[in-house]
Amino acid sequence: MKKGILKTLLFYGIGFGIAGIAYTIIENPYIHAPGFHHLILFLTLVVGLIWTLTSAGIFFFKERTDKLKGIIISNSLIITCCFLYVAIPIYLDSNKKTFIESDFVRTEVKGDTTELYNNDNLIYIKVKDSVILDFR
Repeated sequence: MKKGILKTLLFYGIGFGIAGIAYTIIENPYIHAPGFHHLILFLTLVVGLIWTLTSAGIFFFKERTDKLKGIIISNSLIITCCFLYVAIPIYLDSNKKTFIESDFVRTEVKGDTTELYNNDNLIYIKVKDSVILDFR
């Protein structure tokens, strides 16, 4: 089991290390798009996911070894942690009220008549050029 865990940690260490080196050398020339280091991180996680699935298939359908068990457990743990690292802040930000509540103003135009409503309360009526009601 130790060999599988060490092999997995070595794989992710090399992948994340290459991404770190790429960031320090290339940086991110266009800040509105993912940089080259993001691509390396993404590919590392995708290859790790494929590695996990193939290891699980071999483990459950061919041979059950401790090395495969270590690979599956450590890969699953790292992939889950990386997913939660991205998903939790997105979930927490979507639950925050970031907008400012303001009064709702609705305008209705019927022919020559214009009516303004603030939170469904009539505040302004204008017929042709004459203002009949103005509670603004």
